[in-house]
Amino acid sequence: MKRIAYLDNLLYPVMLILTMIALHFYAGTIQLDINSSDAQRDLNTAVGTSLLSGVFLLSIRIIQKNVAKHLFLMLNVIRKPQDFWFHRQKLSEQFKRHVIWSLSLGFVMPLLYMVSEGVIARINEREVFAVAMGAVPFWLLMSLFILQITTVNRYLWKFLSNGSIEAIDKIKLYRSVIKIAVTTIFMTSMVFLVIPVFWIKQPVHFFDMVFIVSLVLFFVVFLVAPTIKFICIVRKIKRSLARDLDRKIDRLIKESVVTEKSKEIEYLLSIKERYCDSWIFYRYK
Repeated sequence: MKRIAYLDNLLYPVMLILTMIALHFYAGTIQLDINSSDAQRDLNTAVGTSLLSGVFLLSIRIIQKNVAKHLFLMLNVIRKPQDFWFHRQKLSEQFKRHVIWSLSLGFVMPLLYMVSEGVIARINEREVFAVAMGAVPFWLLMSLFILQITTVNRYLWKFLSNGSIEAIDKIKLYRSVIKIAVTTIFMTSMVFLVIPVFWIKQPVHFFDMVFIVSLVLFFVVFLVAPTIKFICIVRKIKRSLARDLDRKIDRLIKESVVTEKSKEIEYLLSIKERYCDSWIFYRYK
């Protein structure tokens, strides 16, 4: 089942990449005989935007499925599973708004590019039209990806502010949030791995470096820093829980060694091993 799910996640991104590359190849922006710097730049742009569009689509699909999964788990932890569809509806409405905003940007950015480059009058040419059409899904999916990772994660953070839950439940909540954040960071790292495609046999311009540095800082502030903060909080909660369990175990040992007490001590030791001594990504039951 997991293999089928992985294939399902990959199907549409791969189809999008192949379709965009085929479009560029047909239009002539991708040439097998690269005999000039312009041809190399066109090839890098065509392949780079195609690959990034696929990565953005794959990331959005994976993040959406992970959010639905962990949203259900978190609502179970706080004893509100009946609110699942309410939150799913809110996230769905948010996603629709993001799609509308991203769709607008997806058409505006290629238009601005053609105006700035003075090629808007050549839109009827096959090559110019292909570049414009290939830029639409690229800008659409990139903006949708950024909007999703900066809002969906924060939507789940509000469940962490529930102060009336026990330490074990807090660990479970933080675990879900951290797992989603780590998945998002991993998908974001794939984006940065693809970006150098644009610079194959091409100089790296100052504007490119400023853009990449700004992008890295953005993701560090909105993803990496909060994740590190949550991991530190979980460690504190686990240490506090471990101290409480040790005190209870010591008290039970001093009180009696009868069978009932022994079972209780064994239970407390299992709780400590499961929630205090395990790694943060251990699957708590």
